[in-house]
Amino acid sequence: MSKRILQFLLALAACQFGLPLTAYAALAAPTLQATASSGTCTLSWNSVSGANGYDVYRAGNWIQYTNSTSYANTGLTNGTTYSYTVDAQNDTTSPLTVSPQSASVNCTPGSASSTTYQIVGYYPGWTSGIYPVNSTNINASHLTLINYAFLNICWNGVQGNPDPSVNDVIACQGGALNGAVVLGDYTNDPTNLKNLVALKSVNPKLKVVASVGGWSWSNKFSTMANSSTSRTNFINSAVALVRQYKLDGLDIDWEYPTNIGVPCTSGNTCQRTTDKQNFVTLVQGLRSAFDSAGSADGKRYMITIAAGADASYVNDPNGSSAWLATLAASLDWINIMTYDFHGPWDTSSGFVAPLYRDPNDTSANAATFNSDASVKLFLATGIAANKLVLGEPFYGYGWAGCAKGTNGDGLYQACTGAAVGSQDSTFDFAFLTEQGYLTKDANGKYTVGGKGFARHWNSASKVPYLYNPSTKVFITYDDEASIHEKNNYIKSKGLRGGMFWELNADRNKTLGNVISNDLPH
Repeated sequence: MSKRILQFLLALAACQFGLPLTAYAALAAPTLQATASSGTCTLSWNSVSGANGYDVYRAGNWIQYTNSTSYANTGLTNGTTYSYTVDAQNDTTSPLTVSPQSASVNCTPGSASSTTYQIVGYYPGWTSGIYPVNSTNINASHLTLINYAFLNICWNGVQGNPDPSVNDVIACQGGALNGAVVLGDYTNDPTNLKNLVALKSVNPKLKVVASVGGWSWSNKFSTMANSSTSRTNFINSAVALVRQYKLDGLDIDWEYPTNIGVPCTSGNTCQRTTDKQNFVTLVQGLRSAFDSAGSADGKRYMITIAAGADASYVNDPNGSSAWLATLAASLDWINIMTYDFHGPWDTSSGFVAPLYRDPNDTSANAATFNSDASVKLFLATGIAANKLVLGEPFYGYGWAGCAKGTNGDGLYQACTGAAVGSQDSTFDFAFLTEQGYLTKDANGKYTVGGKGFARHWNSASKVPYLYNPSTKVFITYDDEASIHEKNNYIKSKGLRGGMFWELNADRNKTLGNVISNDLPH
């Protein structure tokens, strides 16, 4: 007896005895990809925790049940576009458990490939004064999703971080409960969110998502996630917020569970050994609430996270990565922050985002502090490649007082401190081009150093760098060539796409154009 006939008979029995046909929300929706060849669309998706089979639909009609995570639909007409979805199920439960359907994916057989990628850009709300949201500043057609940074978490009537490096505590508005998601800037966030959503008139496929947390505002995550009451407050407020501002979901940027970034102030608790399991519980609850809200609203609300790039993030305090694989089942994808591997907090110069390891880099973490090592680390957990988005920085950092070294280029040399860039020690790419640190070559690419800097290229790590032997300033950054290398890596590994921080850092749109041209979307 075929699986579909068995399901049909079970459905008849359920109807006869007044039992529910299916149960929803216990399984996460699969993440679907399609690859085209002559006469065939090959579908693949991630393994959904708790599922023992999958239904494949074409144009809304069921075509196949499979226990596998892939299916080749053959005998198709070349040049015709087909639309597919997949759901996960567990037929050992009573009633039958079925996940929400995946997002639909189009495939046109006969073309070389119909794989499309996510292009995710962060927009920091605090840049709106100098870089307001409009179609002139932001080319919505070059993006699939904009993450608005950042929303905050309310606790005891206040939000913000009291650490002296941040020191921005303010009162929450609207009677926000402990753990509730709140606007970070009550003056500008409503307008910024409205204007971001308005960009959908340029690109109707664009998604706009609110990101909560970030480096400065991750101090309340641990306490919020540690209590079922405050987790519920977080979830309910998130549902209300995405509905109010007509958003497409939530991005959680917790930096970092079990290992807080900004030091915790006296009398507060900002990290716990249970953070990562609590994170799983939080996101599972949010996924269920978003699925219920989406069913009522006629749309699917997304959940993504920004994840640290090394083993301290991937592994829990017991050295297991199982928590992350479980978390991923409730996520649309993971944005891996494959940048900030090195910066002026180090005493020697290095690269902000090396794609591969340079054998000449003898620093302690050289083997793991590169994008390729990070991706392999995440894949080793069993998370599907198409649930991983690679981080690509549109900025870099500068060191001062760096020795020339034997090669005369300042690389991997002791330095005396930070150089001053566009903001503190940060040098965003637009600043480098606007201020003449970089100038164009005969092909119109920014490969020529200015202001006394020589531009160098590291063939092992696939990244550029600048060094001024007179001022002894060293600058690490990404440019058109290194972003292109990272995009090729995304395609070669079958990753979901690329994410960059941040839009204002590329206000001349140079690097955004590279990503848009490299990654079909």
